[in-house]
Amino acid sequence: MRRAARWLALCLVMLAATSATARETAIGQATDFAADARVVHSARIPILVLYSTPGCPYCEAIRRSHLRTLELARPAQVIVRQVDLQSDATLIDFDGTKKTHADFALANKIKFAPTVVLYDAKGRALAPALVGAMLPDFYGQYLDDAIKTATASLPPTKK
Repeated sequence: MRRAARWLALCLVMLAATSATARETAIGQATDFAADARVVHSARIPILVLYSTPGCPYCEAIRRSHLRTLELARPAQVIVRQVDLQSDATLIDFDGTKKTHADFALANKIKFAPTVVLYDAKGRALAPALVGAMLPDFYGQYLDDAIKTATASLPPTKK
């Protein structure tokens, strides 16, 4: 009886994880950072990258509570992209080379999800990374501070 109960509990956990993955809030997947770089360079805004993994509840909380709102409400302030630490999907790096999402994360020394990093048009980090979900009540402020720091770090536009 105990074995059956454990098996049923395991099935329910797996079903819940699969359902959570299917309900993840969509934000722009990283596909071409070189193209994004041209946009952010002329607009003088940073690229915000969420490094995540499928089914990560903390990643989903950040997507739903902060990044999706930011992407919709303030598109002129930042471009929001997502990189999956485990994905073999291809993206174009800032320098124009093709990499997988996993290789891009590894090249940027990202090991944990969620991690948020703000980049300039050359792929340089502009503010300290936000690693983990931190204190949920204050995450929005941490994110706003990081965006302000990143924006202030951008070079002035040439006339």
